Amino acid sequence: MDYMSRRSIRKYLNKQIEKEKVDDIIRTALVAPTGRNSHSTRFIVIDDKDTIDFLSEVREHGSSFVKGAPLVIGVLVDTQKTTTALSDGSIAAFGIQMRAHELGLGSCWVHMHGRTAKDGQLSEKIFKDRLNVPENYMVMCMIVIGYPDENKPKYTEKDIDFQRVSYNKF
Repeated sequence: MDYMSRRSIRKYLNKQIEKEKVDDIIRTALVAPTGRNSHSTRFIVIDDKDTIDFLSEVREHGSSFVKGAPLVIGVLVDTQKTTTALSDGSIAAFGIQMRAHELGLGSCWVHMHGRTAKDGQLSEKIFKDRLNVPENYMVMCMIVIGYPDENKPKYTEKDIDFQRVSYNKF
């Protein structure tokens, strides 16, 4: 896979994603590593237009592009099953994005945990209330997915900053 070409995509064609591709993405998420193999992650596949449009307003900033997207996957973690919830959810979310990219789809992460809507309500609470999510689940993020309606250049070697890397000590 060409990791250098994966970019956050926020504009999508008005085209549904084939069920086989959605299932393939979910398979990838379901085998993502979790702390102590707890299987603490859970996923909500959302393709209902009204729900997606509702979720576009769940954050004060950074979620408006969700409106009109063909697919959103909510990445949740059962906090009663793990002490590594942030890690478990993040690994699964990245796996979702990489698999979507391999399948020719664009995606973008919308962080939910600890974020608020315009009215000050917690984004997670709004999401949980709308989608009937039990309290013991943390809503890590939403991954928005669709066929890209924008072209972004690949990263190049100029974008790679090895100054951020140390070996054996900081």
